[in-house]
Amino acid sequence: MMNYRFSRFWAFTLAEVLITLAIIGIVAALTIPNLIFKYQEKQTVSRLTKAYSTINNAYQRAKIDNGELSTWGFEGNSTGSSYSNNAYLFWEKITPYLKIDDKKTSQDDANRFEYKRYFLTGVPNNNSVSTIVHLADGMTLSGGWISNYKCNNRNICGDFHIDINGITNLPNTIGKDIFYFYIYKDAIIPMGTKDDRQHPIERSCNLNSTITNNGYGCTAWVIYNKNMDYLRCNDLSWNYKHSCNE
Repeated sequence: MMNYRFSRFWAFTLAEVLITLAIIGIVAALTIPNLIFKYQEKQTVSRLTKAYSTINNAYQRAKIDNGELSTWGFEGNSTGSSYSNNAYLFWEKITPYLKIDDKKTSQDDANRFEYKRYFLTGVPNNNSVSTIVHLADGMTLSGGWISNYKCNNRNICGDFHIDINGITNLPNTIGKDIFYFYIYKDAIIPMGTKDDRQHPIERSCNLNSTITNNGYGCTAWVIYNKNMDYLRCNDLSWNYKHSCNE
């Protein structure tokens, strides 16, 4: 017969259980937001890289079928209406090579949708949007401007931006889900490359910067360095520091 006098039953007390749960909760509160942010960042890098490849390929195919960009019939004067009309014409030439949704590419889309955008530091961006192209994967392409004069006399013909999660989804912030590109004669080039003097990362993709258009210089950084560390540190450089941990 078992002698129960000497048996021992070990268990956690209620206090020990509560302390353990509290520790787990604290650790989760500290780590889960960072894990979510890292996951979202990887998604942004992936979607932006894919979008860049897609639009650049479409541009090259459009040039093969329609000739060089300067021959597409853009208006020559540098006015707001010309920029708008030229941007619309640009996307008319490009969209046959893209998978778009059932919404037509239209200059009217800019008026039908409330598209509030912000610079990297949260300052509202009140610049107008002339044309919006809705892609089947939920992204939107918004043109900017095209200058026939600049296209004929310089290498840069215009610019546009991509909203990787669509115009109706937040944060609608340049450098977070909105990214800008140059339209060159020979290719689409992300803004903020090492050689981009107009939008260098030190002042055009820096939370400490107070210049207008802050965020324009983030695109190339995301595509080529595969991170968005400019949201966490302010001393990044193409020549010296490519992540906050270096």
